[in-house]
Amino acid sequence: MKKPSYNAGRRIGWLMTAVIAAIVLYSAGWFWAADMVDRTVTASANDERASLRFSCPGQDVRGFPFRIGVFCDAFEVAAADGSFVASGGAVRSAAQVYDPRRVVAEIDSPVTIYDAAGTAYRLDWSVGRINAATAPVNERMVAFEADDIRVGLDGIGELARADRLGLYVREQGAAMDVAMRPRALTIDPALVGGRALPPVGLDIDLRLEDWASTWSAGPVAAGSGMINRVALLLTDDRGVIVEGPFRLSPDGLISGDFSVRVVDVPGVLAAARDIVPELAPQIETLAAAAPRQASMPDDELSLSFTVREGRVFAGFLPLGRIPPVRLDLSSGL
Repeated sequence: MKKPSYNAGRRIGWLMTAVIAAIVLYSAGWFWAADMVDRTVTASANDERASLRFSCPGQDVRGFPFRIGVFCDAFEVAAADGSFVASGGAVRSAAQVYDPRRVVAEIDSPVTIYDAAGTAYRLDWSVGRINAATAPVNERMVAFEADDIRVGLDGIGELARADRLGLYVREQGAAMDVAMRPRALTIDPALVGGRALPPVGLDIDLRLEDWASTWSAGPVAAGSGMINRVALLLTDDRGVIVEGPFRLSPDGLISGDFSVRVVDVPGVLAAARDIVPELAPQIETLAAAAPRQASMPDDELSLSFTVREGRVFAGFLPLGRIPPVRLDLSSGL
């Protein structure tokens, strides 16, 4: 019996045809998706009912073949209620075509933010990046990271700067996790009563309960949460760490029970003498009177504080007041 002949050329031809057809279909699908993205962004920018309005001069969708993203020559975002207007340099965004819910973007500085009173704040950085996950709705997140960031006020000049800043916000059901980590943060003495503060690091990690469902509706006036960690780091191994639950009243007054750990007590006390010499005796007295825990190193100290409507107590001893805190989380993720 004669075997059928093997036609390699025909099979290769069919394979090449299939590959070309797949490339054509994929390319057509990418450009169709790019057109849809372009139309959606344009429609959102022109939506007069939106709480946030934005413009994207020079809008273009790029990234073919494996990415897709919106590019703008500049940007402007404004709250419909007039509470703020922000404008800045070019924006370059990208998402993988197989996972368009996760977007990475770069923003060129400077960025200028005007508040409701017309005060202008200017932000500069060498590199600014945004990483966002837009779905599912109850697990959205956004992260902003910048190098060599500087914050200034119109007519006054630079207020603060940091070698690096990370700001992270994530929804967890009805709760929100918020973290902020500036490094080598310096603050203008005019903001702190003329005191010359050394460069410090901050490590802030908060959970805000029941705020994720309301923050997109406008300013958050009140709520509760947990301070997982708020650390003021004078050096990598010296600082003050605060933990504990808190509540924020509609008037912006904080209440809560907090545990405060001081690492390298002699070093922190020496810094306190230089920064707030008028309070140094009280701080030293409080540190000397605090009970020592056998499980802690000799140079560490644990203290407990109670805050009631902004008034701070160590046991029954009043220590001072915390001014009202105002939160304006008026733009959702």
